[in-house]
Amino acid sequence: MKFALRLTTLGIVFIVMFSVIGLRLWFVQVAEGPSFALAAEELTWIEKSSFAPRGDIYDRNGKLLVTSQLVPAVVIDRTFVQPEQKERLVQRLAAILGIDPMELGDMYEEAGINGRFQVSTVSVETAYTTTENLDELPGVEVVTVPERVYLAGPTLSHVIGHLGLPSKEDLEEHPDLDPNVRIGKLGVESVYDEYLQGISGLVEYRVRQGEIIDQRPPREPEPGDSVVLNIDLELQELVELALEEAVSLSNSVKDVDRAEGVEVFSETKRAAAVVLDVNTFEVLALASHPDFDPQLFVTGVDDQTFEALTETLAFNNLAISGLYPPASTFKAITYTVKLEEDLPFDSERDDVDAANGLVHCDGTFVVAELEDGSQQVKRDWYYPRELGWLDIHGALQNSCNIYFWNVGNGTWQAYKETPRENILQDWAKDLGYGSRTGVDLTAEASGIVPTRELFNEWAAYQRENPGTRLLEPSRLELASPWLGGDLIDFAIGQGAFTATPMQVATSYAVLVNGGKVMEPRVVKEIVDSEGNVVVTISPELVRTVDISSATRNSLLSDLNLVVNSGTASTAFADFGEGVENVGGKTGTGQSSKSNDNHAWFVGIAPIDNPQYVIVVLIEEGGSGGRIAAPVGRHIMQYLMGNEVTPIVEGEKAQ
Repeated sequence: MKFALRLTTLGIVFIVMFSVIGLRLWFVQVAEGPSFALAAEELTWIEKSSFAPRGDIYDRNGKLLVTSQLVPAVVIDRTFVQPEQKERLVQRLAAILGIDPMELGDMYEEAGINGRFQVSTVSVETAYTTTENLDELPGVEVVTVPERVYLAGPTLSHVIGHLGLPSKEDLEEHPDLDPNVRIGKLGVESVYDEYLQGISGLVEYRVRQGEIIDQRPPREPEPGDSVVLNIDLELQELVELALEEAVSLSNSVKDVDRAEGVEVFSETKRAAAVVLDVNTFEVLALASHPDFDPQLFVTGVDDQTFEALTETLAFNNLAISGLYPPASTFKAITYTVKLEEDLPFDSERDDVDAANGLVHCDGTFVVAELEDGSQQVKRDWYYPRELGWLDIHGALQNSCNIYFWNVGNGTWQAYKETPRENILQDWAKDLGYGSRTGVDLTAEASGIVPTRELFNEWAAYQRENPGTRLLEPSRLELASPWLGGDLIDFAIGQGAFTATPMQVATSYAVLVNGGKVMEPRVVKEIVDSEGNVVVTISPELVRTVDISSATRNSLLSDLNLVVNSGTASTAFADFGEGVENVGGKTGTGQSSKSNDNHAWFVGIAPIDNPQYVIVVLIEEGGSGGRIAAPVGRHIMQYLMGNEVTPIVEGEKAQ
């Protein structure tokens, strides 16, 4: 009995204890739950950031290109909005701002609990109206925020870039980014974003029932550093206008050609140009046509406008991402390698005088059985007439394909399947082809320098992936898909060879500056808000290419002949004073049988002490001498201090 009594007593004690604990839990969780939650909320510091003005952007002469101005903006802070107030708030604010309530509701939900987000910048009138209704708009503030202003408009859009809200990928890569602060998306705005951003201001406070009960001293926003470009705005404007005129000229010429029964495939729409300092690799001008207005992205571009810009490839910076066969502009490289490496000719050919370094330029090049599958007859369509026996100087002056085909053929015959088979390609790579130049802009392309090794890789990939077409299927049946005709084409900048205008510019800069390969630079320096230089952006020396002074001087002399009596002479007829001290090279790039040719021109000025290299590319513009050379002349007149004359049709030459 005693044991049973003890057990009963112990059971009663446990029941009482658990009842007390359960009652206390109910009291804490249910009866006093809101009070404890409120107390916890009051202990939590809430952070509110204020946007810092981005740094300004200037041209090399101190002209302000991009700045920020303070504008009114409407902000919602969900900390001060009770759940039952949300629907009415969204409806009323959307009506005042003239936006879709569903869109505002989505923004509200994406901000999360206690989230603070900017709805939009507004006009002064709308800001006033919103302020008048703040009593009925819980959590809404009208604040001033810095807004980007692109003073140059579309000019320099591909260099400067534009802003946009961080993407999911941006936030994953940089978790410290504020999802409400716009960051650089292209160009200098993107590459130098860490300098331009500045440091956001910060206010910390605690809230009780929608009211601030405590606040720490605020941290004021710090403006970002400013960027000074190497670009000359006045030169840039001239270059961009010249490209527009070149596109128009090309289409006018095509209209005449059509009327005369000449086959024309398309309308000319795109073009690019680069002006580079050959000694410092400072980018003085860089343009791509068509362009866009970065101001469209300050508050968010609409889908229809974005799609239209995308369709015209307006965002593509063709100067660094457009890939084209460099065509006859590459003959300057083949010329250099021929002299530096003493590349041989095939002495068995009737059209070659190997002993005297002469080639008979009569418009037709016949190759006797290189190997099965190679092209056996090549015709110089621009020079079907008799040019006679030319040495290397006359060949460059007249852009004779026959001569440079023979350089490629002689190299193949002498060095096939040996390390020196790639001698031309190795030089091309050393001069910057086939890899990014390292220019401080976004989305630069590498281009292609074709070799036996690359073609073998392509063939292997194509066999494993039958749906791809990197090479003609017939090549896959050969012992090697790389043929002598490919090297012959490469010698004149054709075949599978592709390059950007920037790569062409840097290669010529190396040829005429004595062999220094450097990374081009758009930005000159970073300065703080007080005007102190905090970072100097100096182009880096990548390597040095050994080019003799004799070869360099010979090339400069012959480039001068091109504009004075060669393929660009018609375009340079009205150059004015100093024409004897400029040089250049035309090029006409063949892309496919259903596309018009690409027009190229490369200019060097002055010849006696090279400072500038100018590259002009008119996509599907036709002949280099006819369309691109007049643009190059126009730009070079400005650089040389001459009166700038109108862009008119030049000679139809490659």
